[in-house]
Amino acid sequence: MRHVGACTSLALGLAACSASSSPPPLPPVWSATYDVAFDAMVSCLSAKPAAAYAVSRPEYFQEGVMRIGFTPAKTPQADSAYTLRRTANGTTVIWRRPGNVGDMDWLDNEARSRADRCAATA
Repeated sequence: MRHVGACTSLALGLAACSASSSPPPLPPVWSATYDVAFDAMVSCLSAKPAAAYAVSRPEYFQEGVMRIGFTPAKTPQADSAYTLRRTANGTTVIWRRPGNVGDMDWLDNEARSRADRCAATA
């Protein structure tokens, strides 16, 4: 009887794990709201960066929300990304990266500078 109970518990536990959706988003490292059109910010942040970085195609989540990966070319495990949200007067940019990848302040600063440059030129 214990064997059946243990197997049932294990099966229920595995079902619960496999039924869960994707993990919750990482907490933001920084966010900023820019007085720039959403489409202009998406276009600028998804443009090919300097050779030291890689950018992914924008991923559409829902109306007015896009995700754009931005990682160091030699550190793809950073899995860092911008999330852009359309606002009434512009665009909010949220920067996220895994907290367990240490010494990445330079990447956070570069991501912020890139967003600021996009806002200034759009």
